[in-house]
Amino acid sequence: MDIIHKDITVFFDELLSDIDCQRDTKAYIVSIYGKYKSTDQDLSKDSITLLFAQARDKHNFLTYQNLSDWIFFTKSVAPEYLNKASKDYYSTVAQLSYYSCYQLINKQWPVFEELADNFNYLTNQTHKKLNNILK
Repeated sequence: MDIIHKDITVFFDELLSDIDCQRDTKAYIVSIYGKYKSTDQDLSKDSITLLFAQARDKHNFLTYQNLSDWIFFTKSVAPEYLNKASKDYYSTVAQLSYYSCYQLINKQWPVFEELADNFNYLTNQTHKKLNNILK
């Protein structure tokens, strides 16, 4: 299983080598794809609205992070699966979740701020790069 993770990490590290973001942010994005090499973190059957409300109610870093990472992953790999609400809704939830992570860690790691601020750009660029490979 470790070999698969390393291969996924190397693949996405190379794929995103020229994406315009901080080095730490790119490394974090690459780690998202390793996180979803199995379905353990799949939120497709969960209510995004309910998860977001629970995270807000409890100020739960991990729920915010998992929610925004799942939306990032899905929007960049298969955005057509985000069809239970508008695309803007999903992006807004992810941006608010990443920014909440940034605030909960006392603004100590700017990766979450950059992910919140540039969410649409980063997911769109990643999606385009993946589509170019599949053509």
